[in-house]
Amino acid sequence: MSTVRNRKSFLGLTHFLVICAVLIYGPGPAFAQAADSSSEQTQEPNAVSSKSQRSDQASEDQQQPSAKPVICGLGHLGQCLKDLGHDQAGIWTSPLRIRSRDAYWLAPFAGATGVALHYDAQAQQELGIDQTRIDASNAFSDFGLYGSIGSAAGLYLFGSVKHNDHLAETGRLGGEAIVNSLLVVQALKLATNRERPNEGNGRGGFWAHGTRSYESDGSFPSGHAAATFAFARVLASEYPSKRVQLAAYLWALAVSASRVTARKHFPSDVLVGGTFGYLIGGYVVHHHATGDGASSVFISPLMNQSTRAYGLHVELTPGKINLGKMGRFFGRLQAPK
Repeated sequence: MSTVRNRKSFLGLTHFLVICAVLIYGPGPAFAQAADSSSEQTQEPNAVSSKSQRSDQASEDQQQPSAKPVICGLGHLGQCLKDLGHDQAGIWTSPLRIRSRDAYWLAPFAGATGVALHYDAQAQQELGIDQTRIDASNAFSDFGLYGSIGSAAGLYLFGSVKHNDHLAETGRLGGEAIVNSLLVVQALKLATNRERPNEGNGRGGFWAHGTRSYESDGSFPSGHAAATFAFARVLASEYPSKRVQLAAYLWALAVSASRVTARKHFPSDVLVGGTFGYLIGGYVVHHHATGDGASSVFISPLMNQSTRAYGLHVELTPGKINLGKMGRFFGRLQAPK
């Protein structure tokens, strides 16, 4: 019976493991786009009339400043819903973009999940039942979850009031990552319907009673672990100092561990929940952070009509530059020998 249950668990987990395979991979930097646009400009005729037209067009573009993109916030709640919709679509369709190189972390993750599933019940039995510990763990884990949510909101509000865009962005992305992680976790809970350690025979069966008994608040995976790790990933990405990263991840780890000691989750629940939260946090930062991705390198033409001088204006964001790709890009701009 135990073998059959574990086999079903592995089959059910296969799809869930694939879902997060490409969350950490987003569209590539804007090097290729910048290179294409630059090459198109170099292919223009060198006639004086063509240069004048381009110069005039550049002057018109400079006189008409581009509209700022709409960013999720209290004044644009509709954009927040659009961002969440796009995030969920990207998360759930990620198996369609699976790559062979993802195996380097998927294989260890799948192996660790399998080991955790095998020893889940034994781990809870060895912990035993200590009501004082259970109550304290419950209180701490709830404080960790709601504290993360409150911290995200507080960072956004404080940053908005103080006109600190970076601080406001950290809170906004943190809240978005938490919401995305909880939406994913709730869907997986509905799909797996796993008993918690304090339910049934304490072995954490998946659909233990078939479709006759159905719980919407299942054990697999842990929402507390997913939310806190999602928020920790945002903090660590927005403020990439060793102290901030260590504090953020230790906090998320402590909250996740407390869900096990509170007998609310098995070790595999917090392992999968925390991993999903970490990946979702990275996905949100990669796709919505203003300093991420394409904005690390900004290239625009520089022309002076009076002197017939042409060139490029390049802006770099420190700390977000891939020097290898940047070298290859500028190599494409070199004139052929």
